[in-house]
Amino acid sequence: MKTNRTLNNAFPIVAAALGNNLGVKVIVGGEDARTNGDTIQIPAYDGDDPDYRDVAWGYLAHEAGHVRFTDMECFRQASQVPIRKAILNVLEDVRIERQLAEMYPGTRLTIEKTIRKMIDQGDFAMQPPNAHPAAVLESFLLFHLRTRELGQTALSDLADEAERLLEERFPTGAVTRLFGLLSEVPRLGSTRDCLILTDRILRMIEEELAKAEEEVEKPPRGESGTGGASDNTQADPGNTDSPTGDPDEIAQPKADAPVGDSDQNAPADVPNGPADAAPAGDPHPATDGNGVSPASVPSDGKADDSVRVLRAVLSARAEDVGQDLFECARKTLSLTTSQASNLVLPAADEPPENPENGRALLDKTVLESTRIRSKLQGLVQASRLKRPALKSLGRKISGNRLHRLATGDPRVFEQRLPQTAPNTAVHVLLDRSPSMRDTVVHQRRIDIAWEACVALALALEGIPGVNPAITAFPGHEGRADSVYRVMDHGQRVRQRAPYLGFETDGGTPLAQGLWYAASRVLACREPRKVILALTDGKPDSEAAVRDILDRCTASGIEVVGIGLGITVGHLFERSISILEIQELRERLFELSSDLLIAA
Repeated sequence: MKTNRTLNNAFPIVAAALGNNLGVKVIVGGEDARTNGDTIQIPAYDGDDPDYRDVAWGYLAHEAGHVRFTDMECFRQASQVPIRKAILNVLEDVRIERQLAEMYPGTRLTIEKTIRKMIDQGDFAMQPPNAHPAAVLESFLLFHLRTRELGQTALSDLADEAERLLEERFPTGAVTRLFGLLSEVPRLGSTRDCLILTDRILRMIEEELAKAEEEVEKPPRGESGTGGASDNTQADPGNTDSPTGDPDEIAQPKADAPVGDSDQNAPADVPNGPADAAPAGDPHPATDGNGVSPASVPSDGKADDSVRVLRAVLSARAEDVGQDLFECARKTLSLTTSQASNLVLPAADEPPENPENGRALLDKTVLESTRIRSKLQGLVQASRLKRPALKSLGRKISGNRLHRLATGDPRVFEQRLPQTAPNTAVHVLLDRSPSMRDTVVHQRRIDIAWEACVALALALEGIPGVNPAITAFPGHEGRADSVYRVMDHGQRVRQRAPYLGFETDGGTPLAQGLWYAASRVLACREPRKVILALTDGKPDSEAAVRDILDRCTASGIEVVGIGLGITVGHLFERSISILEIQELRERLFELSSDLLIAA
C-alpha cells in the first residue's frame, strides 16, 4: 500500500475536510466504517487507491445525510421487524440523499460514483429469480426509487430487471397498488413520513394477502359449499362484495371498511409492526424446517402462490431481506488489522462549560498577554520594512557604504520598501493528560499550560495577519478519538471564555492532537501554517508523533514544541521550555522571527 507522506491529499485530512464541509463530525481510525447517529467513523486507511477513496467519500456523504436529517428514534421504532426496517431504510435513504443534494449538489455525483464502483467490483448485483420475496421487494424499491427519484443511472438496468422480477413473483393487485403508493415518495419530508408510508405499504400487503387467502378458500365453480348463501354469492356474476381478481377492483379498499384499515390512514406507530410473524398453526409458514422459502417453489394454483409470496414477505427474517446498499459499502471499506494504520484523526467536541473559571483565567492572563503582544507586535512592525536596498539616487545615505564611491559605484542611498503582515494561521495545542497535574515550581503544569495558552491566543489575535486557534487533547471522556475545540480559527478568546480552564483526563494522544491541528491549519487561507504544542513531552506513542511531524514538515506546516517544566527537544525539531508563564514572553521572542516573519 502506497503511503502519502504529505498531508494536503492524505486520506484522513480529506475525510475531515469533507466532514467539515457537510457539517458533521468525522473520526478516521480503526478497521471499520460506522456511524452512531452523531459521528461518522472511517477506517484508518493510509493509501491512495482511488477506488477505495471513491467508495469512502460516497459512504461519508450518505451517512452525513443520516446524521443531518434522520430522526434516529423514529428509525428505531421499525428495527424489530426486518421487512419494516428494510422498506423504511430504502425510503429514508432516498429522502436524505435528495435533501443532502439540495444543500450540497456535489454529493449527488459523489454517491453515484460510489454506486458505480460497487457495481463494477461486483459488490452489488441483482437478486436471483428464486430469491426470497422480501429480498425481491426490497431490491425493486432500492433500484427503482434510486433511479427514478435520484437519477442514479448506473442502476437503470438493475431497476428494469427488478421490476420484471417483481411482476413475475407478486400478484398484479399488489404491484399496482405498490406503484400508487410510491408516487408519494417525492413528497416525503421527514423520517416520520417515511415510516408512515412504510406501514401503508405493509398494510396494503396484508390486505392483498387477505384477498388471496379468500380466493384460495373459495370452492371451485360448480362444487357445492357448506353454505347455500355463499355458493349463490360466488355463482352470481353481479355480486360485487367479493374479489374477482380484477386488478382495478383489488386496488380499491372496501367502502365499508373501518377508517383505520385503509392504507390511506395507517398509523405511524405499530408496536410490533404490521408484519408480525404468522401465528402458530398457520397453514402458510414463510419457511420450512430447512430454512428454504416455499414461496420460491411453484404450486398448483395462482392464488395459492400469491398467498405464499405475500405471507413470506410479512414474516421475513433478517437474513431473508436483501442487503442494504451502503451496508455493502461499509463492508467494502473494512480493513484487516495488517491493512489498518495506527493513525487516528479525532473528532472535535464542544468542551465542558464553566463561565466562572474561564473568566477568572482570562482576567489573570490579560496583563501578560498584553506584554507578549507588545513585544511581538514591535518585532512584526519593524520587519515590515525590508532590509534597505542600495540605490544610486535617494535622500538617505548609508554611512557604511560610502567606500563604494571610491570605486565608482554610486549605490550609496538607502531605500526601504513596505512588507505585508505575517498572514499566518497559528494553532495552539494543549496537553491535558493526567501527568499534567504534576507540580513545577509550586504550580501545576496544567495551570501553566492554560495561562500560556490563553495569553498566547490573546496576544496573537491582536496582531494583524495572525489567525489563532486553541485545541485541547484528549477530548470527551479522555478518549483518544476526541479533542476539545476550545477556540476555532476565526473565533475570539473572549467569545470562548466559558470554555477555558477545564481539568485533565485520559492519556496523552499527542499524535492524534497533531493530526487534528494539522487538518485545521490546512483548511485556513493563510499561507503560513504554525502549530504550537504545549505538552510535558510524554506521548502515548512516540513513533506516531514522529510520523505526523514528518508529514507536517513535508506539507510546509511548522511545529514548535513548548515543554512545560521539561525539555521536549527529543520530539520536536524546534522547541522551547518554560517553568512559569512569565518565561513565555522571552522564549517566544526568540522564535518570533521564524513564526511570524517570512524569510
